[in-house]
Amino acid sequence: MTKSKILLPLLILISIFALSPVNAAEAPSSMKYEGTELMLNGQGTRIKFFMKVYETSLYLGSQNTNAEEILNSNEAMAIRLDVTSTMVTTDAMKDALNSGLIKSTGNNISPISKEIEQLISTFNSDVTDSDFFEFIYMPDTGTNVLKNSTYIDTIPGIEFKKAFFGIWLSKNPIQKNLKKAMLGG
Repeated sequence: MTKSKILLPLLILISIFALSPVNAAEAPSSMKYEGTELMLNGQGTRIKFFMKVYETSLYLGSQNTNAEEILNSNEAMAIRLDVTSTMVTTDAMKDALNSGLIKSTGNNISPISKEIEQLISTFNSDVTDSDFFEFIYMPDTGTNVLKNSTYIDTIPGIEFKKAFFGIWLSKNPIQKNLKKAMLGG
């Protein structure tokens, strides 16, 4: 059997796997932060290089399938990111978030460049495949960053929140089927 006869079916299988929805591990059905209860809206798996990289869950005050409405809302909400791969390192997180923010803002990061630097500086310790991060937006304070439920920092401003949540929910998200899953689809 020639290499091409072996490689072609393998490539087809890999393509099918990469395009198929992946069932995520069960996310907590709710989270509570500073007295505010948020409910799981939807969750999905980020796939990169044919591998599960992390699980992402969106938490809102009430169910919503309208991404634009969620992005523009000045209400409490959260994104939980559960790392599932050793491919995710501190530097990889910094690069991915920075790239996601550039994509989310249509390459217009200058209005939130200070906030992006603040976010990137929160990733100052090793990341393992059992870590989880919570990015909890509270209208009066900003986006709270927690690692394994330990508070790290708060990044102010609704414009940063819109760009950050836009990584997954904008018109140009990092992965379309992940957006759909986070919206409960």
